[in-house]
Amino acid sequence: MSYSPVPLINGLIIDTQEYLTSQKITVTKEEKNLLKRTLENELTKSLSSQTNTPTQIVNNFLLENYELSQKLTPRSFSEETFFLIMQWGVNKASKVRK
Repeated sequence: MSYSPVPLINGLIIDTQEYLTSQKITVTKEEKNLLKRTLENELTKSLSSQTNTPTQIVNNFLLENYELSQKLTPRSFSEETFFLIMQWGVNKASKVRK
């Protein structure tokens, strides 16, 4: 089975933007693009080279760019993105085990 990080990256971007909006924080196009590049830089590496989970990447981004220290969990995201995070984890675990 082939795995693509693109749906996960897109879901994380949409849900993170919704989270920031709920916190009364406006997200500029540049900030959205920075989040996309940040996620792509990590999640397009080989699975064995990835050192952070999707939620760690988002939490680090929120801390560095918005000084938000509240930690999001996989359940903080939409049901679809939660499923994609779990799929990423299962895929990573199966590759690491080999």
